[in-house]
Amino acid sequence: PVDDSIAVEEVPTKYPQGSEKMLIMSLFGVEIPSGRLPLALGIVVNNVGTLAALGKLLPAGEGLIERVVTVAGPGVARPGDYRVPIGTPVSFVLDYAGAPAAARQLVLGGPMMGQSVASLDVPVTKGVSGLLVFAGEELTRREHLRTFPCIKCGECVESCPMGLNPSTLGMLAGKREYEAMAERYHLGDCFECGCCTYVCPSNIPLVQQFRIAKAVLRERAAA
Repeated sequence: PVDDSIAVEEVPTKYPQGSEKMLIMSLFGVEIPSGRLPLALGIVVNNVGTLAALGKLLPAGEGLIERVVTVAGPGVARPGDYRVPIGTPVSFVLDYAGAPAAARQLVLGGPMMGQSVASLDVPVTKGVSGLLVFAGEELTRREHLRTFPCIKCGECVESCPMGLNPSTLGMLAGKREYEAMAERYHLGDCFECGCCTYVCPSNIPLVQQFRIAKAVLRERAAA
């Protein structure tokens, strides 16, 4: 039977369209206020994979013990989506997908929001959506680029989907003024899409600076 309470909507393919707040804006035209959650406006956003798992696991009284992980990258013999038990070493998944040992520099997650890891012994967790495998020179090429001072070009401001000022946030991060970043410039609204870092002509690692700032603030709040 057809369920009229469920509607399928198409949204433009534009990064970072999949972000929670961006998706809400595209579908409902509603902007979530700074510091608020969608639930405050009566909206709940769930991942399709999460809902599919709930439909399978709840009736059986089981917990989440596996997740779908995308494995891709140059030289991977069998790229694709794999259902992987949580806790499986990343090295085992790469072996299964046919990633050559010579191309074992790894990014956990996607190309924009993923993080490089130094060891392949890390496990697959519920938050690992993808494994991108690169040859060493491909992954480190940008890391070896020289970083220059901010030239105030405004590219990062124009690229930020949340309307933040990454240039000012980066300046405050350099001064370790983390509280000002959060209280005056809404650091908490940044979901680390990576757009600002990608467009920066000075090669400033803005997202990495923001992640460090958030980590320091969490530690201070827990102290």
